[in-house]
Amino acid sequence: ERALWWPAARTVFVADVHLGKAASFRALGQPVPAGTTRDNLDRLSALVDSVRAARLVVLGDFLHAAAAQQPGVLDPAHRWRERHAGLDCVLIRGNHDSRAGDPPASLRFDLADEPHRLGPFAACHHPRRVEQAYVLAGHLHPAMTLHGRAHERQRLPCFCETEGLMVLPAFGAFTGTTVDGLPPGARCHAVGGGAVWPAP
Repeated sequence: ERALWWPAARTVFVADVHLGKAASFRALGQPVPAGTTRDNLDRLSALVDSVRAARLVVLGDFLHAAAAQQPGVLDPAHRWRERHAGLDCVLIRGNHDSRAGDPPASLRFDLADEPHRLGPFAACHHPRRVEQAYVLAGHLHPAMTLHGRAHERQRLPCFCETEGLMVLPAFGAFTGTTVDGLPPGARCHAVGGGAVWPAP
């Protein structure tokens, strides 16, 4: 699901949703698929419902750019929020949030800068070290490449774990991934087929 579940606090963490990215590209005249905002919000609903989460923490980059602040993106976001009216939502501001601007107040997100302490965790957008806390971060859109016997390759989003730090994969479907710039010595866990798989 490209998400992390903290059952003791009924909290689900996701990173890099990038709502409105496709709309931002279309505004620049680039032909990209439509419907990604709705699809991402549907996946987010399914995730929240499946674990009966009380709180959602977005580790940065909820909106992609200022072009996302338009009805084609915000109307479905408001419908999603109405469906989950009892859900506490927290946004840790990321680099794209600074360009897109904060979500409208009507979406009822609590806004925080990194690092934001939540129990034993420090919720961040950028991977970093925080003293006496386990850091949950995004930003990198990490992925790993699997190689098959017939020389085929498959790139999958992944979680990257090092001591004191977990980097989550990008939750948004239209975000891109990278295998570069991952934390040195990171243990990677691929996401695919509805499961998380340790790297071979």
